[in-house]
Amino acid sequence: METINLRIPNMKSPHCMMVVSGALKTLSGATLKKVVPGEAEIELSGTTKDSVIDIIEKAGYTVSNK
Repeated sequence: METINLRIPNMKSPHCMMVVSGALKTLSGATLKKVVPGEAEIELSGTTKDSVIDIIEKAGYTVSNK
């Protein structure tokens, strides 16, 4: 397992964090460990960092540390 920390600068409000959390729940192999305004810590077990970034960006958010 690998843990990644992503900066998501336009994820600032509780609603934004809920949208990103919901998007990640649809991706098998990614577990959200911590989410705070502008950041998410995600544990990978069976998926890739690129897949996580892709699903976050499809939800309408930018990942600044690809």
